[in-house]
Amino acid sequence: MKKMLLQLMLLIIVFATACSANNSPEGASVPPASPTPTGQPPVTTPTPELQPATAEQTAKAIITALKNKDHQTLVSYIHPDKGVLFSPYAHIDVTSAEVFKADKLPQHDDSTVYYWGDYDGSGEAISLTYGRYYDKFVYDQDFAAAEKVSTDSIVGKGNSLLNISEVFPGSTTVEYHFSGFDPQYEGMDWESLILVLEKDGSVWHLSAIVHSSWTI
Repeated sequence: MKKMLLQLMLLIIVFATACSANNSPEGASVPPASPTPTGQPPVTTPTPELQPATAEQTAKAIITALKNKDHQTLVSYIHPDKGVLFSPYAHIDVTSAEVFKADKLPQHDDSTVYYWGDYDGSGEAISLTYGRYYDKFVYDQDFAAAEKVSTDSIVGKGNSLLNISEVFPGSTTVEYHFSGFDPQYEGMDWESLILVLEKDGSVWHLSAIVHSSWTI
């Protein structure tokens, strides 16, 4: 009797195995519950395209780079064809102003002495390294925290003839202005840093950095 029961159980097991094999394709293995395709990139949710930066947004990024002496970021904004012009005064002297292409912009520790123009009043040559010029005629005040920021309207005006629009026709200016620092000078010690931007398609480039203050 036990022998017959054992044989019956073996028959049931063989029958169940055969049925399972018949219900699956020959030679096929059971796929995992969550198959992972090979050779396919992971599915990601697309993000909306970024809108082109405005002149003000571009200027803010540049003034922050100037504050932090972030050479790499500053270089990335320099006009690819014209380079960037440095003027120590609001009136740009195109015959003496230094102009650097992005890949030629000196580092702050560069020991080369450049001629940047002439000092107002004395007429002596402004012969400085890039780092010393930067500290005197680029970021000598915390312009990132300027009292006033003005686009396409120059606030700081003295007796110097402004010629930015002639040198860079069609450009946009963003001015970072302080009205003065010492009350005894009654505003005669005002200072501005003017970023001259030019647009190529939807991209703004930095074409000039102009320092402006009261001149004799």
